[in-house]
Amino acid sequence: MSQEIVLRKRAAKAGEIGLFCDAEIFVEEWQSIPRDVDVRAELSVPSTLKYMRFFRALCGLLAQNCDWLNGDPQFAAEQLLLECRHATYHHDKLRGKTEIRPKTTKNLSADQWIRLLSRAKFAVEQKFLPGTPASSVKAEIEEMLKDRR
Repeated sequence: MSQEIVLRKRAAKAGEIGLFCDAEIFVEEWQSIPRDVDVRAELSVPSTLKYMRFFRALCGLLAQNCDWLNGDPQFAAEQLLLECRHATYHHDKLRGKTEIRPKTTKNLSADQWIRLLSRAKFAVEQKFLPGTPASSVKAEIEEMLKDRR
């Protein structure tokens, strides 16, 4: 189920109910929205939210532990998606060049998330954190997610 509404992000006044971001994973995106502007939002409760949180936490962990990712979780997500072959190929006929861009994870089903995370597990073990067992990475991410609740 999804619903389209227009919201305004601003400081709450006494007696009002507002939207607030409690998940640290999304704080940066939430803070990037300026106050007193209209925002178009699509509200839904996806069954894949746990996969999305796990993926974002994994990208944050990779950004912290891989020097070449420069501590940027967004860049880590892009690189992980490219390594998992979750990408699209765009050919510019005018310049004669092809670009490979990571696909979005916005509308993935549970089955698609499971396949993507399975490929991500292999990529993390082989390229991002070689020599680190997947079980320890998974345990650390689950601990991170438990602390954020």
